Amino acid sequence: MTKAESADSSWSDFVQKQMDDRGMSTGELTEKTGFDRSRLTAWRKGERPTLDTARVVAKAFGLSPLEVMVAAKLLTAEEADLRGVSTPDPGALTDQQLLAELTRRLKRKP
Repeated sequence: MTKAESADSSWSDFVQKQMDDRGMSTGELTEKTGFDRSRLTAWRKGERPTLDTARVVAKAFGLSPLEVMVAAKLLTAEEADLRGVSTPDPGALTDQQLLAELTRRLKRKP
């Protein structure tokens, strides 16, 4: 892996963390996004996503497109005005916060 690829592995790490947090397999992610596995392999090798790809990934994970674009280094946090915004640690949330998030997610499912 080249230095450029290792520098961009943060995108792959971000995607993997989102999958892990949701108990999502590679197959499930490919189903939700319509991407083939070779796209995920390319990310693991350091390829960065396009703007359109980041939008699809955001939708698949139920995240803000801006948050995903910052993770993909397509925007800076300042450009997205996301200073201090990050994915919360579920262990650090109160029961009410967890229930609110669960309710929000259930409402958006068909």
